[in-house]
Amino acid sequence: MLLEHFMRVARASDAAQLFLEVRPSNLAARNLYVEFGFREITVRRGYYPAGRGREDAILMGIAL
Repeated sequence: MLLEHFMRVARASDAAQLFLEVRPSNLAARNLYVEFGFREITVRRGYYPAGRGREDAILMGIAL
């Protein structure tokens, strides 16, 4: 519901695109974003702190 809310707010604000970042290990979130129509754009290497060093971030976006 939160994602739907942010998408509505972005559309109401005349945003052309919406972007988010997600850890590759967060499969549930990645699958949710894909269901909403988000696509992977790029990977930001070593973006998040992790237990064993750092974890990448997947940048995803959707055209509104």
